[in-house]
Amino acid sequence: MDQQESFIEIIDEQLASSNTRLPVFDATALRIQQEIAKKEPDLRLVERLIVSDQSLTAKVLSVSNSSFYKGLNQVATVRNAIVRLGINEVSNIVMLVTHENNFRSKDPFVHDIMRTLWRHSLGCAMGSNWLAKKCGLNGLAHEAFFGGLLHDVGKLFILTVIDDLKHSDDLDIQPSNALLLEAMNSLHANHGYSLMVHWNLPEKYCNIVRDHHSEEFDSKDMLQILVRLADKACLKLGIGMVEDPALVLVATAEAESLHISEVDLAQMEIMLEDSQVMAHS
Repeated sequence: MDQQESFIEIIDEQLASSNTRLPVFDATALRIQQEIAKKEPDLRLVERLIVSDQSLTAKVLSVSNSSFYKGLNQVATVRNAIVRLGINEVSNIVMLVTHENNFRSKDPFVHDIMRTLWRHSLGCAMGSNWLAKKCGLNGLAHEAFFGGLLHDVGKLFILTVIDDLKHSDDLDIQPSNALLLEAMNSLHANHGYSLMVHWNLPEKYCNIVRDHHSEEFDSKDMLQILVRLADKACLKLGIGMVEDPALVLVATAEAESLHISEVDLAQMEIMLEDSQVMAHS
């Protein structure tokens, strides 16, 4: 127990330190999100922002042509992708491929956990987006994707700190998965919220990061509810660091708030399993 408390205290202090390296929010992705949030986004500007980065362009086209998104015809250009998938879907793909860059480490132990966390973040994003559309909340679908993708950013922050500590030799112990999980569960919501504020992201997303594990929630906050239910679906399926196959999704307060059926939830589980083809190892 002393070792556990000591480890968590070390991580907590490092997270709060002004010298801590912060995960980076991609500037192009942020600019695209800002444009998409407008009532009349400039699609040509979004296209230009993507094609100005050759690496980003290649990754966006690769995901657009993945088995999850693929249609009858191959997408050959960013403009093709925008026409076929829609601007919101393409901006979601941009968020996926840019945010994924944060989930890598040269340390094998940290890297494996980061990839597991990435699969969970991806699943929660896809699940939140799918739920919004299924529940007739199409206007929230893009925001739900964004909120789902970033809901556990505090855990990424913690892993970034641990990665730096291991390389600086300031961490004397190799934390077990159980110890690391305890640190993540204890610290990720508050420190994730601080990171979102640092990134100057809208309050609705910051609140998702801070409150997605709170026992009580606002039954009118549909965005928060969508992310919470997608998060629980990933937990049931083991898409992440823990698994709870006995979890009955239809019995959750979130499912009740969304008035979603057991059949629809079963369809979401199939979609989530299929979506994992995009979680590149």
